[in-house]
Amino acid sequence: MRLWKTMAVALAFAPVMAFAQYKDPDVALANLARGFGSGDTQSIVSGIAAGDQVMLQFPGLVDGGGFYGRDQAAYLLESLFSKVKPSGFQQTNVRKNSAEGQYHIVASWTIQAGGKAEARELYITLANKHDRWSLVSARSGSK
Repeated sequence: MRLWKTMAVALAFAPVMAFAQYKDPDVALANLARGFGSGDTQSIVSGIAAGDQVMLQFPGLVDGGGFYGRDQAAYLLESLFSKVKPSGFQQTNVRKNSAEGQYHIVASWTIQAGGKAEARELYITLANKHDRWSLVSARSGSK
């Protein structure tokens, strides 16, 4: 009986892990706006599927840049948001590439760095994988 209860609890949480991606581009944009606009790391990493690698690059803000798994991405973003305080995210351009199953998003990203407001462009790519949308890359323009 105890084994069945343990399995039932494990199965109850399995769908959360299986659907770690965004269900559609609108949900993706809302989560990305919340994540980059206010420093909500979980809103961003919720779009990274387990086992996937996402390219993150924020020149001049955090050291490094490259391809990261979900946990590594969360760590990098936490480090980023502890150095700069996001205060705004405004989508400026969204382009769908149906042939590649991707959305390319350009946004104006406002951060507080060193006590001063600074605006940077943010370039984000989403890809459709099995009817879910995954974060493929997020890069900021340099200062």
